[in-house]
Amino acid sequence: MTKGEHVQLVVLDLDTFSGSERFMQATRAGEAFSKGLRAYLNTDYAQAAEEFRLALIAAYVEGDSTAAEVTDRDRAIIYLYVGNSLAFQHDWKAALREYLNAVQTDATLAEAHYNIGVSFAAQSQIEKAINAFKETLRYNSDLYEAKFALGRCHQAMDNPGAAYIFFTAAHDCRPDAAEPIYYIGLMHQAHGAHELAQKCFAEALRVEPTFQMDHAAPESLETRSEQEAVLWYYRLGDDLKNQGYPEEAERIYQALLQWKPEEHRARYLLANLLARQKNWKGALAEYQQITSEAREYVPASVKMSHIFRLLKRPKVSYQILYRCAQQCPEEAAVFQELGKVLATLGRLPAALKCLQRAVQLDAQNAQTYYLLGRLYMAQGNENKALSAWKRALQISPQLVSLRYDMGVIHLKRGRYRQATQEFQSVLQHWPDDTETHYLLGLSFKEAGDPAQAIDYFERVVQANPQHAQALYYLGACHLQLGNSTAGMAYLQQYDRLLRATTSVLGY
Repeated sequence: MTKGEHVQLVVLDLDTFSGSERFMQATRAGEAFSKGLRAYLNTDYAQAAEEFRLALIAAYVEGDSTAAEVTDRDRAIIYLYVGNSLAFQHDWKAALREYLNAVQTDATLAEAHYNIGVSFAAQSQIEKAINAFKETLRYNSDLYEAKFALGRCHQAMDNPGAAYIFFTAAHDCRPDAAEPIYYIGLMHQAHGAHELAQKCFAEALRVEPTFQMDHAAPESLETRSEQEAVLWYYRLGDDLKNQGYPEEAERIYQALLQWKPEEHRARYLLANLLARQKNWKGALAEYQQITSEAREYVPASVKMSHIFRLLKRPKVSYQILYRCAQQCPEEAAVFQELGKVLATLGRLPAALKCLQRAVQLDAQNAQTYYLLGRLYMAQGNENKALSAWKRALQISPQLVSLRYDMGVIHLKRGRYRQATQEFQSVLQHWPDDTETHYLLGLSFKEAGDPAQAIDYFERVVQANPQHAQALYYLGACHLQLGNSTAGMAYLQQYDRLLRATTSVLGY
């Protein structure tokens, strides 16, 4: 089914008229409605529409009478049946007007919202239909028809992931209904996934043995290649993941692997899903089946290494990566991960060599330079660490936390100009970060610019009046500039805060 194609859906009647018995009895509205309902049941929809309109007029005329007790709900029901009578005559525009009148009269009438969706779908306005069906579920979250209709509409919009989810939801809502399963099967069949399609068709007949299947095959069914069928599995799995249904995506990848066990990409994606659920055993079992010839071998090895490090088994991580490096000596990701593992094992020189090799293989990976800088710092080589981190920032200027760390190092080493530059850059990304304002003020103060420092210390105190060091430096800076009144006021605040803290601690 293509976008804009007519989606055939049923209009809904109300099963009961609970709460409307009074208006049905001994009123002109009730009499006309009864006649309309008889004509409606006899499929004389033109006569039914006429009688329902008479009932509607009477409902408004009699509505002011206390005896009649014609409610907004009653009027909305009549509008619904006028709309249905027109819909069965295929006058969808007129029907839509009546359904809109119904929801304007009583917004909680779920069937009217549903029939608005049917009217839009019949006019190939699928996006509007989707919105109406979603609105329906606001007022009746268990309405099977709305869930099934959403499946059909998303199918028409070529959104198989959403269609699959709503068809599944419809089946969960009504387990004895074959139609949602059947339509899932049709989607699979249309893309050449015949095994999945046959499973769905068999399941549809199991839950509803009398269900009549229309085996009119979609166009070009026989021209689907095996590769196109494989791509369908991947597309559906990706859609389901992106829409937040990882368990459904797992089933799709598992189905593909039953058909084609050599599909290592599916195995890798399945393992990733299992790992996100912290199903380490299941994830490892899938990763380990990926052979060294597969494109996914390296990322799978790296993921296995992550898992074993999380499980506090770095030696196993090392063994996996060492084998992988032997098989794929030109893969930067392997050497980067080896560097992490060796650092965990305390083998810093070997870790450094691995990270240097990773940089040689991929000079545009900011993460590698960041790790390299950390190793240099651990070895006390600050100059090389800063050089590596500068390179990381050239590649990825958005690494704000790294700029913050560099600013702290410059400040500790007395390089106030460089510290100021880094902290100012951080504030461009984190304009409300109190600690960065404080450190920037401290940098200006130590650089001999108290006037600049005051502005940043004041922002700190505005955000946190209990920041003792900011109060102290504010006082000191004002005194340095000759503002003795302001300076003493801040120092007195600092003194009161210090004494209060000392008292609380019992000193």
